Amino acid sequence: MSPELKEAYARYLLTLADDEIVIGYRDSEWTGVAPVIEEDVAFSSLAQDEIGHARLFYTLAGKLLGKDPDHLALLRPKEDYYHARLLEDRTTPKYDPGGNHEGGGDWARAIARRFLYDLFDDLRIEGLLTSSDPELAGAAEKIRREERYHLRHGEAWWRTLAEGSIEARTRLEAALEVIWPDLLGLFEPAPGEDRLVEAGLIARTTDALREPWLDRVYPYFEAHALPFPGEKIREGWRMAVEPRTGGRHGVHGPGWDELYEEMTMVRKLEPEGAW
Repeated sequence: MSPELKEAYARYLLTLADDEIVIGYRDSEWTGVAPVIEEDVAFSSLAQDEIGHARLFYTLAGKLLGKDPDHLALLRPKEDYYHARLLEDRTTPKYDPGGNHEGGGDWARAIARRFLYDLFDDLRIEGLLTSSDPELAGAAEKIRREERYHLRHGEAWWRTLAEGSIEARTRLEAALEVIWPDLLGLFEPAPGEDRLVEAGLIARTTDALREPWLDRVYPYFEAHALPFPGEKIREGWRMAVEPRTGGRHGVHGPGWDELYEEMTMVRKLEPEGAW
């Protein structure tokens, strides 16, 4: 593997891992504050899966870079994380040490983000099943088996919110309006992805997943008459919103400032310790 290909591959693996660890941490925050007790358990399980998937990718990246997976996960500089911006914002009530909280959280936004990200991630993982790296292909196979349950969970809640009370549907529509630019930002590619396709390490670049993702998500909107900011034309999908990008290059918002400190706080107490 040439140095250039190795660098692009490690960078791509970090992108995968960062997406998974960030959504995992944000989902874990619903434990104990979800609308129903069953969802305390469900979101805890989802979060645990995602953080486990992140570890698989950090381990592969660590082999290329000669670094410990825990170092890559929790000791990189804040600007060296490459997750999509969609995943970094808090959706739960924010508690202070005194037990008070600011706002009531946004369950509809958490569900919409979780489900529509999972539909994207399923397409991305599908393209790794035939990777020329047998370790990545094996990891993708394991991950995809677990992700089937994530998709079932998300689809059930999508239907519940869309077909439920007026308030539930209104909250879902409001959440979708807010996150559409960040949803389209999922398709910002990491540097060097063309090299990875040529080498057979991945089947498609990240930006090539946009059209099949839109084809896949549109029926969920159409089935419930939910507003969809785009239309299918001969050339593909024409969207009425612009993507918010930058995440794949380390450019993030205030949600990441907050989460980074929380994620890395304990590890930084003893960076070289044996965990």
